[in-house]
Amino acid sequence: MIKRLLQVVCLTVLSASYAWGANVDTFGIGAKATALGGAFSAYADDPYAIHYNPAGLVQIERPTVSAGVNIIDPTLKVNDFHVDSQSPTDFEDTSDDLIVPHMGFAMRLTDHWAVGAAFYVPYGLDIEWDDDPAKNPGAYNCYHSYYYRVVLTPSVAYKFNEKWSVGMGLVLGQSESGVEHLLYYPTNPLLHGSKIESELEDNFNYSFNIGVMYHPTESITLGLTYRSETDTEFEGDVKIVGTGIKSDIELDSVDHPQQVQFGLRFQPIKRVSMEIDVVWTDWSVVDRQVTTFSDDFLYGTYGPGNPQNIARDWDDTMQFKAGIEWQTTDYLALRVGYFYDQSPIPDDTFDLVWPDADKKTYSIGFGLNLGRVTVDGVVQYIRTEVNRQIGGESDSLNHTYYGSTSLDAEGELWGYGLTVNYAF
Repeated sequence: MIKRLLQVVCLTVLSASYAWGANVDTFGIGAKATALGGAFSAYADDPYAIHYNPAGLVQIERPTVSAGVNIIDPTLKVNDFHVDSQSPTDFEDTSDDLIVPHMGFAMRLTDHWAVGAAFYVPYGLDIEWDDDPAKNPGAYNCYHSYYYRVVLTPSVAYKFNEKWSVGMGLVLGQSESGVEHLLYYPTNPLLHGSKIESELEDNFNYSFNIGVMYHPTESITLGLTYRSETDTEFEGDVKIVGTGIKSDIELDSVDHPQQVQFGLRFQPIKRVSMEIDVVWTDWSVVDRQVTTFSDDFLYGTYGPGNPQNIARDWDDTMQFKAGIEWQTTDYLALRVGYFYDQSPIPDDTFDLVWPDADKKTYSIGFGLNLGRVTVDGVVQYIRTEVNRQIGGESDSLNHTYYGSTSLDAEGELWGYGLTVNYAF
């Protein structure tokens, strides 16, 4: 039953396309938290507390259903891409606007107990580039990559007293991944430039969220959330389009990382609050990408007992988040947010499958209280802090082209979100 429900949710998300993000990140779940830069672990008073801090569910006084969507419009540019002495080429991504839904429900059972459940995408990435090597020589490395996880998270929270509450959620997920690129094989004119497509999925995986919320005073709240690592077992196939060459494959060592988020909420006056969060992500869990093959592939380059073993060597990261909310009237709240996001990807394993850089995110949003209905909206602008410059040190790119590869990459992203809540 759980697997079937997750498949339905996956189809919903797939029909709306995937999420594109920093590395794999949807830049916020729920428009309220997103408008505050994701600094929500010490606030967490809507159904998406299930992700940010499930202990916050006890703050929801009436049964509440919620649904919303984020629209992502990315622009990625690669300048001066060249291999060895070849002429440099500029190209830009061709990704469509991406639509990512979220849904949730929460309710109090007693003065002490609360429950909830939510559908959302904690991680997502989908990037497309032109597949014509004359316009995009990077297509030999990758012209389309996607990686996402859709989850259903039933949760429960308990309030000890007016100061302390705890919560826990079981995160049940389904993940998919895939890469498309052109085969760089200049010594074999028949195969050089052929399209290679791989598709993989992990039908069922799980992790958990644990949260604690503490109110030492009326004006200060502390929140702490732990999200556990998710072991994945991707299976699928790879093929050279139009040739009949194919193999079943399994992907190992690309797990979803554990995270710790700590936050402080301070209300200097009744209608104003300030939120500050820090998020540590254990991206070093992705140290290698190992793909095993059931059949010989590429004339025995890969096969049983001879996997493709790609170093990733990702680094742990820290995100710094901040938000301010001003409740201007009983009906209107205004919000602003900011967060700084480090890239986990070092220069020596950077490629176009996982293009990424350090980023700054700015957000502005609103909340409308219409009685039983509340509406939250947000606009985000994300920009790379500095251009990502690769000057021949990327083993991943150099291996693709059998030469020293250089590029200068930059990117920006606009995001738009809307969430509607109804309290019974």
